[in-house]
Amino acid sequence: MAQADIQLQIPSAAFYIEPVRAFVGNLAKSLGFSRKRVADIQLVLDEVCSNAVHHGSVNATVGVKLCISIDTDTLEILVRDTGTRHAGKKSWLTHERLSEIEMNRSPNNESGHGIFIAKSLSDMHEMKTNASGGTDVRVVFRFLKPRDIEI
Repeated sequence: MAQADIQLQIPSAAFYIEPVRAFVGNLAKSLGFSRKRVADIQLVLDEVCSNAVHHGSVNATVGVKLCISIDTDTLEILVRDTGTRHAGKKSWLTHERLSEIEMNRSPNNESGHGIFIAKSLSDMHEMKTNASGGTDVRVVFRFLKPRDIEI
């Protein structure tokens, strides 16, 4: 398969996450991912985009960028937000806050599970602050080759 790069930008509103989720799901399915793995990819995308929209954007006009890369071995998704510009408010997903967020995650709490889900379901998960003061979240999903499947 030839390498491909897809760039998308959506307004920072939850309404726009579902069409992107459907697009990436159809893309993953056409790339040969199993139905279960497609669901995993869509769930991770949903969680990462939701965090970017709800915690990493000033308002809906700023937008969230997605960079989707396909190569012979992987499907990679980068979600980039611009960060909040509220005085005194911390960036939502820095390495410094990761342990705090994970420590506060509990079955009784509605929030804080997205990062755990992304880390658990992707083959690789990376977060870093970007030049605009926001957060870049990169998740990678490897294509399974016949020799990778255990019987």
